[in-house]
Amino acid sequence: MSNKPGQSSGNKRADEWVIKDNLFHRRVTDVRNQVTWDFDSTEKAIDILQTGGPSRFGASAQQQPEYQPLSDEEIEAYAFFDSTTPCLKFQYMLRMLRRELKRGKRFNRPIAVLVVAVDGFQNIVLKHGPSAADAMLAFVGERLNAVTRSDIDLAGRYVNERFLIILPETPGKGATIAAERLRKDVEAAVMQWQWHQLQVTVSIGIAHRPGHAGEAEELIVQADMACESVERTGGNNIAIAQMTEFVGAE
Repeated sequence: MSNKPGQSSGNKRADEWVIKDNLFHRRVTDVRNQVTWDFDSTEKAIDILQTGGPSRFGASAQQQPEYQPLSDEEIEAYAFFDSTTPCLKFQYMLRMLRRELKRGKRFNRPIAVLVVAVDGFQNIVLKHGPSAADAMLAFVGERLNAVTRSDIDLAGRYVNERFLIILPETPGKGATIAAERLRKDVEAAVMQWQWHQLQVTVSIGIAHRPGHAGEAEELIVQADMACESVERTGGNNIAIAQMTEFVGAE
């Protein structure tokens, strides 16, 4: 087919692409207009995704549940606190420990870390069930928050039946005193579970700077190893990590 006078094949090809491009965008617009999902509120979309609520495609207004926005306290709880215990999440604890170590190095201030393990946790699971075990973790978490300094110290969930406590401005001797006070407090407390009275003890490992590793992960590992040494000897005691610097630590 010959081109019209004054029209090149290149111009014709460009016109065809323009037509195709316009058709594409028109189809996209038609599809967007057919979608009835209301994105005016991002919180509504998040709520539907989290709760698995009914789809809004074709759903009537009567079928849609009324949305209740989260309060500031609820948002903070989801973001920072563990779902089982009244303690902070490990990710947040690790971030704060790195920050405190950085501040301690700059101003030459001490800091200590405690790893606290619930003794005989697997026996509680086998004898009383997972619900009792979760209640025991929450109970120990409450004791940690009650004994530590609320305005300075941080108590968080580490892993499984283990907790992590950060003691800023605390040298090794002060950490030992705090750990023994915590151990005695848990030992003296009794948890009521259904018709049972459950008594629990903890094993505590201590690591501090200066004296031990200079990095957050290494400091936690040393405290965890000290905690394991207590568990191997029967639990319900405290132990200080060996005074050996990690390779690459200050």
